[in-house]
Amino acid sequence: MAIFTKRHRVKMIERGITEFKSFFLGNFNTVVRFVLTFTADGDEAEDIAQETFLRLYERWDDLATPEETRSFMYTTAHNLSISRLRHQNVAAQYGQHLLEEGADREDPRVAEEITYQETLRLLREAVDSLPRQMRQVILLSLDGKNNQETARLMGVSVNTVKTLKKGAYAKLRSRLGGLTEEELMFTLLLLAALYTRV
Repeated sequence: MAIFTKRHRVKMIERGITEFKSFFLGNFNTVVRFVLTFTADGDEAEDIAQETFLRLYERWDDLATPEETRSFMYTTAHNLSISRLRHQNVAAQYGQHLLEEGADREDPRVAEEITYQETLRLLREAVDSLPRQMRQVILLSLDGKNNQETARLMGVSVNTVKTLKKGAYAKLRSRLGGLTEEELMFTLLLLAALYTRV
């Protein structure tokens, strides 16, 4: 059994995150379009696509080939879409029942949406609160730029980009409640999708 140093494990995690980010950015809109074949609601399609990628990320290391990965992605998106449609049918029937009974109850989806929107607000605030250069490095990274491209666009050295990025990650982890590097990267991936939608 090979023994990996902490540095080797970090490099393996970083490589996995980079590969996932590339896959995520290259396939997110494809999954949204796929889900739209089940629902006409664009926002719901994006929610299902995000959930698909969350589940894909949880299994990322178990999927050995691109074919397995794509198969898992489409199967998950399909199953989540069908599940959401079933839930909507049940919710609609239940809603009709409540109307017939004259009950005035709060819809649990409202609380979920409020929580979701609040989470997004906190993520955006965390990135927006960074010093200008750190924020710029993070936004360029979210836009898919590597360190060399970011350095060229900002007119600074690659080492400066690395230093700014490291500092930005530390500030974001602190602001977002002490996330691990992996959790922070995944959170930023989700945020990347939101910044490209806005």
